[in-house]
Amino acid sequence: MIRSTVVLALAATLLSACGQGADTQEAASPAALEPAGAPVTVEVEDAAWLQAAASVVELVALPDLNAKVFGTAAGDPAVNGLYTYIAFFGGAAEGWRVYRLGDFEDFEVLASAPGRIDLEINESAVDSESGGIAASTRRIIVGWTPGEDGAPPQTISVTPAA
Repeated sequence: MIRSTVVLALAATLLSACGQGADTQEAASPAALEPAGAPVTVEVEDAAWLQAAASVVELVALPDLNAKVFGTAAGDPAVNGLYTYIAFFGGAAEGWRVYRLGDFEDFEVLASAPGRIDLEINESAVDSESGGIAASTRRIIVGWTPGEDGAPPQTISVTPAA
């Protein structure tokens, strides 16, 4: 009798804990929105340039440098596949001046300053001996000389870093 009372008390405690967890999750979830007007149908945009824009999967804006580093989904996603670029805005007439930095798995902007961005990149390659994929992390310094009056640079350099 005592044993069944202990088992029932334990079961009740466990069930109440499960219920509390479920209530907590539900309370944390936002409520679904309710319509407040008639829907508007939106047609597909078929401009060719939007295909390239839709390929962007990672973006770091650097407004102080009038630049951004971004990656597009392309290539083999098992071995890198994030084509990574730096772009400088040249104004409405010129648009963006874009330079390809490489084909990586991922990148992180570590620091930025006028004329320089420090990046950490993760990449992979097929190991010729084992045939497996080997991952590595390295750092690079992207450097440039700003153009006159804040114009985009004519060239950039990519330097291995420690």
